[in-house]
Amino acid sequence: MPPSMKTLGLWFVYLLGFATIASVSADDPSSDMITVKTELLAQAVMHAKSNMQEQDQLVENLMNGDIDALYSVAVDMNADTQCNATKEDTAQDDDDDDDKEEGKETKTDDQLTSMMIWHSLADGPAKHAPSALALGHSYKENKKRALQYFAQASSGSTSRRTAMEGQYNSGQVATELEEYSVALDFYRKCHANANAAAAAAATASEDASEEEEDNFALEMSKKCKTEYKILSSEIRGERMMVKGGVTGVTNMFQVASLDGFPQSETPAFKFWSETVEQLKNYETTIRKAIDEGDMNMVMEGAEMLYDAQDNLDDLISTASGGDGMSQLQEYLVGKLNMLIKSMVRGHEGHDEF
Repeated sequence: MPPSMKTLGLWFVYLLGFATIASVSADDPSSDMITVKTELLAQAVMHAKSNMQEQDQLVENLMNGDIDALYSVAVDMNADTQCNATKEDTAQDDDDDDDKEEGKETKTDDQLTSMMIWHSLADGPAKHAPSALALGHSYKENKKRALQYFAQASSGSTSRRTAMEGQYNSGQVATELEEYSVALDFYRKCHANANAAAAAAATASEDASEEEEDNFALEMSKKCKTEYKILSSEIRGERMMVKGGVTGVTNMFQVASLDGFPQSETPAFKFWSETVEQLKNYETTIRKAIDEGDMNMVMEGAEMLYDAQDNLDDLISTASGGDGMSQLQEYLVGKLNMLIKSMVRGHEGHDEF
């Protein structure tokens, strides 16, 4: 039987070495052209013809450069996107020692091919969010890389569902990496995104798809809020420690409220911003004083600490009037208060720096 035009076309691009795929993805409609190795396209076509329904239409979509079609074939090839990848499996350059852990699951050829396809879609100009999400699941044992791709999916998608999944999983992996401020931030964004999605679905036409999206959004809102509160409680109980001294505390404070306290253009926001600014100025001044051996600058730094303490006291007074600090923020302010007082005592107890 003579070869079909589709087969001839496939072999033509194979001989050229690369196939250019145009993005027509509903999830990323504004993406640019990307380049996919033709052996990957060839394997996707062969898999579609051998293993998937509506093969003719799917193959035609692949040959026409449909990114969604290529992504969906990769999903089918992978079969289980939850399994973990190794550095050797994907031929990706990575210096991370995490890849050297033992006990990792060996991947099949189809799973390796699917990951290479996702890399082409996620790492190229298209920045395809569903492919990034799939890679995040595939790299579960390499937590830093998993977080990289989950975070990409959470911020680079026009689909709220994909973004929420990316945000929730980013929170999970960041917690495992003990990056608690990062985890809180992702859970908070997921919760806000889910609430917005649920509100949008509630006002849309009532059909099955909208009801499904509404249910998904409500489920994600609950999950993210629960994880946020659990992590907050663990930090307050000091079972998970705030790292990084003053900087670690101030960074976490920013994401330590589901309600977004302190809101911009409020007295609490002003007091908090000025506290942080004075602490940053203090650090810069003291570093310079040490480098130059300048005692006058040391005294200037001490004044900045006093100003920071005053602003923090004003914040506490304002928030106690019902302005809305979370329990975690109250804990962090108490911790920051102790750190500032300790530094002040250090200045007061020494005539020389």
